[in-house]
Amino acid sequence: MSGLDDRAAHVGDVGEGGVGAPSDLLTCFPEGAVCETSHGRLFACHIGLPDIYRGAALLTKQYLSAFRAAPGLAGRGDLPRHLEPLADADPADAVLIDAETAGFHGRPLFLIGLARVQDRHLAISQYFARDYAEEPAVLSALADLLPELRLLVSFNGKAFDWPFARDRMAYHRIPCPPLVAHLDLLHPSRRRWRAHLPNCKLETLERYLSGRWRTGDIAGADIPKRYHDYVRRQDARLIAPIFHHNRMDLITMIELLVALVSQPAAGA
Repeated sequence: MSGLDDRAAHVGDVGEGGVGAPSDLLTCFPEGAVCETSHGRLFACHIGLPDIYRGAALLTKQYLSAFRAAPGLAGRGDLPRHLEPLADADPADAVLIDAETAGFHGRPLFLIGLARVQDRHLAISQYFARDYAEEPAVLSALADLLPELRLLVSFNGKAFDWPFARDRMAYHRIPCPPLVAHLDLLHPSRRRWRAHLPNCKLETLERYLSGRWRTGDIAGADIPKRYHDYVRRQDARLIAPIFHHNRMDLITMIELLVALVSQPAAGA
């Protein structure tokens, strides 16, 4: 059973035909607001982890402990090579990222989810393009944040999320600040668990590490079409499951980082 509030998982169940008047984003996400950026408007949600996840207090404690433990592990040679960026980072200067796109190369990036420590508590921010024209605003929100960071944490982000975002910034002529360090959790996860699991997809790792099977989740392959449908119909119930999916991915990434530090494998 997921510890994440499941309301958003089901609010998007409207079917192709839909029923009733379209639901707006604030109805589905009252914590959200329309925000101005240097490249236009977007819809942004900012929410503390305790408001959506029942295990938030323990997970935050474990996450902070992972950063405190990393320098000592590195000094003893017990920190796997792929996790070495943690040894030089402070949790206040680190952010986990998960991006949702309307397809592959050349398609818009419409949602960026970020998890970060704020006042010693984990919080999630999501920046959403309500139509294709708002993609530059989403990208500029990320670009404006990057100079504050010393560490970007992702899952398969070196191959997908980061180059995708960087290419879309270039397309829209948005200056892209250089990254200081990037920790991609996919690589140490493969080294740690590939001999024990059928694959190292994020949801497989989630089931193994957290015992959590997602309910009401949207399949990644269905996300592009769902976004295009949302742009056409402007019914927030269509997009709410994608927000939920994005939040769950970020929470699983936090759990994964904790597990990799607390359960290192020899020679990883």
